[in-house]
Amino acid sequence: MIGHEETSRSLWLTALYRLFVALFLIWLATLAPGDPGFVPATPVPYLFIASAYLAFALVLVALARNPEKELGGLFQYKAIGGALLDILAISLILLTAGGVQTGLGLLLIPAVAATATMVSGRTSLFIAASATLMILLTELVIGPAMPWPFTPGPTQAGLLGATLFVAVFLTSRLAQRAGSSEAQVAHQEMALASLSELNAQIIARMGAGVIALDPGGNVLSINEAARRLLPPRTGSTIGELSPQLAAIVEHWQQNSGRSEIHVIPGDAEQTELEVRVAPLGMFGEQGALLLLDDAAETKRRAHASKLQAIGRLTASIAHEIRNPLGAISHSAQLLAESPNLDAADQRLLGIIHKQSRRVDGVIRNVLGLSRGGSPQRETFGLKERLGHFAEDFCNAMQVPRDSLRISISPEDSEVLFDPSQLNQVLWNLCLNARLHGGHDQADSGPVILRGGAGQIRRSVTLDVIDDGPGIPPEEREGLFEPFSSKSPGGTGLGLYISRLLCENNGAALEYVEQPRGGCFRILFAPTDSETKLK
Repeated sequence: MIGHEETSRSLWLTALYRLFVALFLIWLATLAPGDPGFVPATPVPYLFIASAYLAFALVLVALARNPEKELGGLFQYKAIGGALLDILAISLILLTAGGVQTGLGLLLIPAVAATATMVSGRTSLFIAASATLMILLTELVIGPAMPWPFTPGPTQAGLLGATLFVAVFLTSRLAQRAGSSEAQVAHQEMALASLSELNAQIIARMGAGVIALDPGGNVLSINEAARRLLPPRTGSTIGELSPQLAAIVEHWQQNSGRSEIHVIPGDAEQTELEVRVAPLGMFGEQGALLLLDDAAETKRRAHASKLQAIGRLTASIAHEIRNPLGAISHSAQLLAESPNLDAADQRLLGIIHKQSRRVDGVIRNVLGLSRGGSPQRETFGLKERLGHFAEDFCNAMQVPRDSLRISISPEDSEVLFDPSQLNQVLWNLCLNARLHGGHDQADSGPVILRGGAGQIRRSVTLDVIDDGPGIPPEEREGLFEPFSSKSPGGTGLGLYISRLLCENNGAALEYVEQPRGGCFRILFAPTDSETKLK
């Protein structure tokens, strides 16, 4: 059987066919006298039956006018009732017209076949059997007993019955296939609708902007990300949304028609964009697809990937340094056991031991960063820790203690940091100050370590200030990037690792412009006591 909608349509068309047959039968009985044509055996009963058939046909047409308002089960009852009416009416017409030799029995074939499309296979076979039985009874039993002339046609009646069965069988099979195909198409339509909705949801939630254009440049679809990246304009064409994109699409259509990547410089209305143009269809005959990305975000991802690779390289180098460092430390220990060393040599060996331990701590910190290890943070007094650092730094560099000046206010300011990692950060910053701030000269001033609590951003800060020329503005952009050192022999890893160590401890490291000299500022994370006070 076919679907509900098609069944309703078939019921309506069958009712119209029944009305046409009734009108046709009346027309046959009312031909002008003397015209060659059909003459019923008994005109009065024939015309009465045809008129009654017409009346019932009009009623069925009225019932079938709005089939969608009926319950689904009533369709079959209407179809079966109409088919039985057709069988009865046409059998009586054959009885009054002179039998199957008149050819009017053929009018049953379309009616019975149409019914087979609306009912089940067994019901359609019942309709065909009923029609065949009624025709045979009319031809062989009832017709010869009538008072008017009637010539039986058993052969024609049998052929008509067989034709009805064949028509019902073929029509039923075709209806089954049509119903199966309709169900399959409906299922595919639902699947396509779901897939289309899923694609729309995915595109709408994509971070990249997506714009689909037809060959004329009209916007077929655009997601929210694309609207955020483009200037706040309205329009249905790409030229109205962005003349720069329209120029790219026009150039693409006139030249390659293949996938291309373009960059649109940023301006007051939009950020810098990376635009990928791809064809819709095999050669772009269906339009173009534009993929928009924030160029700054793309650069940031590339930079993050670069930093990740550099981090792995740095960790690998630090791991390789450990082996020779261990050999140096072990050799110094053996050398310290020699009885022939004087006090000066013993002092130099002490420096070797201390610096070996410091380098080993640096290596541990770098490896901990690369592995994502958590720092061993402690809360301690900043001034006291800076005092210990100044002693170690000046002894290692063999410079006077007053080459580092410490100024902390208030003096009891505390910070939350990993002590060994803070020591490494300060070592890198003070070493840079001596090398690039002019403090390696005999008559140079001290490097200033100035900070305290509540001075800037209501947190503890520490400034490392030198007396040099400072860093030019054009060199500040890549200041904390690895391998960006401008000095001969520099690796460019000191500031990079220092910032990573600060971020690993919840702090921040930045360069601050000063009227004179250079200044690197550490903004420490709040301690537990500061958090409670706030």
